[in-house]
Amino acid sequence: MQLVLIDLLKNGIVPQGITHIAGPPNSGKTTLIYQTCRSLNGKKALFFDCEINFSAQRLKEINLNYDVDLNDITVISIFDKNQQIKTLMKIHNFIPNTDYAFIAINGITDHFRFKSSQINEMSLHRLLTLQMAYLNMVSNEYQIPILITNQVTAFRDKGKKIIRPVANSAIMNYSDREIRLRNINKKLWKAQNEKEDIFYRVTCEGIKIVKSGF
Repeated sequence: MQLVLIDLLKNGIVPQGITHIAGPPNSGKTTLIYQTCRSLNGKKALFFDCEINFSAQRLKEINLNYDVDLNDITVISIFDKNQQIKTLMKIHNFIPNTDYAFIAINGITDHFRFKSSQINEMSLHRLLTLQMAYLNMVSNEYQIPILITNQVTAFRDKGKKIIRPVANSAIMNYSDREIRLRNINKKLWKAQNEKEDIFYRVTCEGIKIVKSGF
């Protein structure tokens, strides 16, 4: 059995295909993306920052004891929905001349969250489905692993306390695996993928595994 969580959370190794990380704020999604730089080994990484929170200082702090060169990491900030649609659908333009170890998209649904009672949810679903289908094609054709993170508190029904992810079925349909992050207490989190699970803490040095099992 391939231990996806151990490889990803401990060694920063992104598996082939599309890996979907779903979790609430402060669960370590961005930290996990920074940690994947540990496995570059001379290759490049392409980050699409939809949450506009990339920190070179935080990345260096997490990878302090690892040979990580910031020049090997290309960060593209995505400021709104329209830019995301145009940019993500042209990833193939970035690829031919660069040896990428993986592509990361931090907060793929961030610009698609519920902000108005007049929003057309079906339209958002179609847009994200199109993006996911394209990412699936890129991953398969170029054999580049893709890591996407997603807030699970994306949609809130007006006047109710019901929270639903944006286009969750579209993301699930085109992902090769899903890793769910959930809070256990103030300091402890749990990551789960199929029959594999890991308890961890998010620290200034990165993600620290407390216990693993499958």
